[in-house]
Amino acid sequence: MKKSIWIGFLLVLSVAIGIALIDAGAKRPINWTKTYNFRDKIPYGLFVFRNEVPHILGADRVYADFGETIYELVDRLDSVKGYETALLDVYQQVSYSDSDAKKILDFVDRGGEVFIASTYIGKQLLDTLGIKAESLQYKLFVPTDKNVSYSLGQDTARLHLDRINDFNVFSKLNARTCTILGQLHARGRAIPNFIRVSHGEGSLYLHLLPEVFTNYHLLQQDGYEYVARALEQIKSKKILFSDYYFKSGESATPLRVILTSPGFNQAWYLLLFGLFVLLVFKSKREQRAVKIVRPEPNLSKEFAKTIGTLYYENGDPGNIVHKKIDYFLYAIRHSYHLETMDLLDRKFLRQLSLKSAVNLEETTALFSFLHRCREQHSFSIEDVRDVNRKIEEFKSKANLI
Repeated sequence: MKKSIWIGFLLVLSVAIGIALIDAGAKRPINWTKTYNFRDKIPYGLFVFRNEVPHILGADRVYADFGETIYELVDRLDSVKGYETALLDVYQQVSYSDSDAKKILDFVDRGGEVFIASTYIGKQLLDTLGIKAESLQYKLFVPTDKNVSYSLGQDTARLHLDRINDFNVFSKLNARTCTILGQLHARGRAIPNFIRVSHGEGSLYLHLLPEVFTNYHLLQQDGYEYVARALEQIKSKKILFSDYYFKSGESATPLRVILTSPGFNQAWYLLLFGLFVLLVFKSKREQRAVKIVRPEPNLSKEFAKTIGTLYYENGDPGNIVHKKIDYFLYAIRHSYHLETMDLLDRKFLRQLSLKSAVNLEETTALFSFLHRCREQHSFSIEDVRDVNRKIEEFKSKANLI
C-alpha cells in the first residue's frame, strides 16, 4: 500500500477517534421542539399519550391510527356510516377550509365525536359554530406559567403547568350548543379553554392547551389526572388517532433512518468526509504521461500533384482527357440523376440545361465537344487544357462542385 493511502487512512481514523471522544463526553441537550408526534419520546411528543389513552378509556374500546387528513377520514367513514367513532387530533395549529369544516360538522351531526386539542383552531370552523378564540390579554392579565392555572368542570383543584407560553381562551360561545368543560384561571377570573359543542347527534370537543397532552406533562401526576378526566368525556367505542402530521413531516429519502438517528447521522457524514479525503489523495497522477500520437497529415494535394506529374511525364494526354470526361459525367449523374449514355440525346441535353440553369446552346456545344473527344484517340497537352477549361466553365455556371 502506498504512503499516501496510509496517510489518508490514519487521518480518517484520527478524526473518527476524536469525534467518538467528544461525543462520549458531551451532554446531550434536551430537544424541546413541539412536534406532537405519536412516535416522539421528546418532552413535547405524544408517545406517552398514545400509549396511555387505552389505559385511561379502558380496553373494551377499539384504538387505531389514521394516516390521512380528518377530511379524508370523515369522507371514508361516511361511506360505511361509521359514525360511532371518536377522532383525536392534537397539534400546534389545526386549520380547515370551509369545505373541510362542513364535512367534519356533518360527521358530528350524524353521531360522530371529534376531539381537537390545539393552540390555534381555524376561523372557518369556529365561525360556523358561532365561537371565537383569542389569546389572553397581556395588559390585563400579565399571564405567565406561574400565575396561570387550569381546572376541569366544577373541580376546585388547580393544575399548574410550567414551560407554557401560549394562553388562549374562548372569548365568545354559543350558549345553545356549548358546554364549558375546563377553565383557565388568571387574576381571579375563570375563562373557558375547554368546551363541548353539541351538534346534531354528536359532539365536538375543543381544547386550547395541547401541551398538557404531551410526554412532559403526562409524566407528572397532576397532568395525568387532568388528561384522564378530560378524555372521559368521549363516549364512542372506537377511537382513531390522527397520525397525519407525523407522516406529512416525515422525510421521504431512503436515508431518513440514518439522518434522524444522531449516531448514524455522525457515522454517515464521517464516511462522506473519509471518501472525500481518499479522493483528494488519490487524485494525484499515478502513471506516466501518455505520449501524444498526432494523426497522419492530409497529403491529398501532394498525391494529386504526383499523379499529375506521372501522367505528364508518360506523355499520354489522352488518358487524362478520358478520365476528366468520365469524372465530369459521374458528377452529372450524381447531382442531376440523368443518364449519360448518349451525350447527343436532345431530351438529355434539354433536361440538363433546365436543371443546371445553363442555356441549351452552351450545353449542346459542350457535350458535342465532349462526344468528339471520346471518339478521338490522339491528344496534345493543349487539348487537355481545352477540355479542362470548358468543363470548369460549365461547372462554374451550374454551381456544380
